[in-house]
Amino acid sequence: MRRPGYAASMIAASLLLASCVAALIGNAPDSGTAADPRARSAPGADGALADAVRSQLAADPALHGEPIGVSALGGTVTLRGRVASGAARSSAERLVRTVAGVTAVNNLLKVN
Repeated sequence: MRRPGYAASMIAASLLLASCVAALIGNAPDSGTAADPRARSAPGADGALADAVRSQLAADPALHGEPIGVSALGGTVTLRGRVASGAARSSAERLVRTVAGVTAVNNLLKVN
């Protein structure tokens, strides 16, 4: 025989868990989680931003010959490859941050 409070507690637990799921996946307005940048990014805009960054890197005499891979997603630019020095790695990141539309830089460059 079930107690009357059992059904009420199960309903309350279900409601609480439903709101937790929304918070965990970031759909709740006050979840505190960052929105997925892929939802905001457009392939054309990402490509244009990556091209602008490549142009800036190619125009810099210190970085001109460095094989730096560039990708962009929702304003976040990722740099990959190998550079000759730590100074070149830092310089590339500083330069990328000056490009309009860049909101963050993932500097994955390795130093030879």
